[in-house]
Amino acid sequence: MNGTTGRILSLDVFRGLTMALMVLVNSQGTRSIYPILDHATWNGCTLADLVFPAFLFIVGVTTVISLKRQVIADSAVPLEIYKNILKRSVLLFLFGLFLNAFPFHFDFASVRVYGILQRIAICYFICSLIYLHTSVKTQIILFWGILIGYWYFITQIHLPGFSGDQLSITNNWVGYVDKMIFSPVHLYRNFDPEGLLSTLPALATTLSGLIVGSFLLTEISKKRQCALMIISGCIFLLLAWVWSYSFPINKNLWTSTFVLWTSGVSLIVFALCFYIVDVCGYSKWAVPFKIFGMNALFIFIFHVLLLKVQSIFNLPISDGTFDNARVAISDYLFGNFSQENAGLLYALVFLFLNFLVAAFLYRRKIFFKI
Repeated sequence: MNGTTGRILSLDVFRGLTMALMVLVNSQGTRSIYPILDHATWNGCTLADLVFPAFLFIVGVTTVISLKRQVIADSAVPLEIYKNILKRSVLLFLFGLFLNAFPFHFDFASVRVYGILQRIAICYFICSLIYLHTSVKTQIILFWGILIGYWYFITQIHLPGFSGDQLSITNNWVGYVDKMIFSPVHLYRNFDPEGLLSTLPALATTLSGLIVGSFLLTEISKKRQCALMIISGCIFLLLAWVWSYSFPINKNLWTSTFVLWTSGVSLIVFALCFYIVDVCGYSKWAVPFKIFGMNALFIFIFHVLLLKVQSIFNLPISDGTFDNARVAISDYLFGNFSQENAGLLYALVFLFLNFLVAAFLYRRKIFFKI
């Protein structure tokens, strides 16, 4: 931890690593993508599937660090803190709605309501209140209670009007609840991976970060903290693997095994960053990721807007057909490569462009926060 700013430098690095991977995954320039960089169709977990839960894990950790600086022990929580929590949550949710609406859906009759920033807003809001009013022991009980309760509900409670596999892509409680609330036009391709019911286990993902955040502020030595986080992460991976034989790892449903698997990966990767950067002091290699991590919200919004602007234009490609600007640019610049490599090369160039923007802001000490 930086003694002058109170920042855990490795957390910025981990956030930046996650940010870079997200931009890389989202900006593949062709329709053919290396499977590891594409989301699992249904069951399973790829590298791409680790990104969103890593962000929620980070939200949990940063919530503790931020609120700990603002709240005096054994004192009543100032009203201003609640106002700030509400303000940030609302703004995040509205930013998410704006990104869903841009550029063609500025109509409440058709705009998608759920989304990544919307889920982050909800999880941040609830976990902030949980942190302010519960002990770490209660948070651990809530974490496991959510995982077990969610498993029981979506596997053991009978889905109305259906008999069979309740974890299939066509019949599941997550989709059923969303369709009770919204018409399909408000959902992502008739099923929403950021739906209402699956936000509950996503809350558990954020709670895992919340618990780690409190753990980092204890008097335990940094080396021992690293060791315990890696051991805990390995235990999570083992539990997820064993449980997955009856309850598959599934991002779309955000199953309890998905929470354990991705939280385990986040714990291990963050612990390694923490050890290398904060314990050993090797930080020069991580400067690019720190730059990304300190303007994560801006880069998230910026890269989505850039990608959406490219989707507006249909341009000719070498086979005589037309496709969006992203595919056309990939075809023009990297058409001599395989489709997978062309898409990856485009994504790397796009990632570098986003890094240049982040570096420009960093050098001028401009950091977008809400």
